[in-house]
Amino acid sequence: MYCLPIEQINRISPYKVEIASDGNSLIFHTRYGLTYEAGFVEDYTFFDENTYQFFIVEKNGNHVLKDSLVRKTVWAIVEVFFQENSNVLLYVCDTSDGRQAIRDRLFDIWFHEYEKRGEYMHFTAKVESDSICYFASVILKITHPQIDEIRDAFELFTEEMKDKLS
Repeated sequence: MYCLPIEQINRISPYKVEIASDGNSLIFHTRYGLTYEAGFVEDYTFFDENTYQFFIVEKNGNHVLKDSLVRKTVWAIVEVFFQENSNVLLYVCDTSDGRQAIRDRLFDIWFHEYEKRGEYMHFTAKVESDSICYFASVILKITHPQIDEIRDAFELFTEEMKDKLS
């Protein structure tokens, strides 16, 4: 996992964020008793350097209740991630339960509700096969020096995925 300064996250996060016991992710508990795990894993899927895949899951498999504090906590984590570096963030929606379209829509809503969204570029893609739709997003600072190369690499990656799945 990519390590972040937890005290910096907690200064701006409505929910208290902790480092998980294994040290590989972050954990936070909601007022509704849900426990979320979030983190960053280095990724070389479409770009060769400084790209991390972001994940967030509810640890007990419970369905997400509408809780704006979850969104604000996730953005606190992401914001600190970008304050620490000029990396690229890849988010791929989990397909294991067929709810990937809902996850994609929620992430898109969260992004558009984020008050600092103007500081970021957000590229999205939907790749369909006969049986599954895959959704992916890339977020990076608008000041990133390789923004055009990253956009091109993401577009090429999604086109190659479409070709492989058709």
